[in-house]
Parts: sequence; structure tokens; C-alpha cells
Amino acid sequence: MFFIGTYHHNLDEKNRFILPSKLREKLGGTIYVTLGLDKCLTVYPEETYMKLAENLNNASFMHEDNRNYKRTFFGNSYELTLDKQGRVTLDKNLCLKVGITKEIVVVGVQDHVEVWDKERYERMEEANDASYEDNAARVHYGE
Repeated sequence: MFFIGTYHHNLDEKNRFILPSKLREKLGGTIYVTLGLDKCLTVYPEETYMKLAENLNNASFMHEDNRNYKRTFFGNSYELTLDKQGRVTLDKNLCLKVGITKEIVVVGVQDHVEVWDKERYERMEEANDASYEDNAARVHYGE
């Protein structure tokens, strides 16, 4: 499973948006939405989410940081089914935590999809664009 592309949408009055068809087809019928990193929401296909859950099962509950992460990750996760129009309904509390209001950006990021507040995404993108070449050298070539 491989997700790519950037899409701009608006949330409706019920906190819903239409998931782009190219992403929807790959995500499947059951998806999981949770807090992502960098103040966004992350959308996982069921198979990927279950692999993450299994990996987290190996993290000892005896360590406080593991317990805290598991509580936050699973406590902020929601299993969703897309409606007939391909809409996703975002939890209002999750949206508040990451600053999502009306305008959103949906981004395919390899094995998952991210949902960003438009303004936050634009700020992050501008900062990342400035360091794209340095990051490419480090990520691809270990420099």
C-alpha cells in the first residue's frame, strides 16, 4: 500500500470531508484515525493500524513513556467506516488537539494519510521546502 498526493478540502458542518478517490480505494472500507505527529491527524488502513498495534504490544508497559504513548495513541484512535459518498467524519476533540477547523489538507505519506489544518500545513511546508535538499541528502545518503 502506497499513498501519495496532496488534496485540499473543507470540513462540512458535521466535521466530514470526502476522502479523495485515489486514497479511498487503497484505504479500504475500515480505517483508523488517530493523533499524528507534528500536530496532524493520521489515517491508517486497517492492516497497517493492526501492525502498529502489534508492534506497540511489544513495548513494555513497565516503562512510563511506553504507557503514556500507548494511552495517547489508543485513547485517541477511532475506527471508522466511510459512508456511501466516501466521507470521513473527524472527531471534534481530535480536531481541537491539532487545530483543524474548516480548511484541511490531506496528504498521502507512503503507508498512511495525514490530515492537516491548512494554515499549519502551509507553515510546515514552507519550513520543509527550505531544507528539502539537506533532508534529501541525509535521508537518502546518510549525510
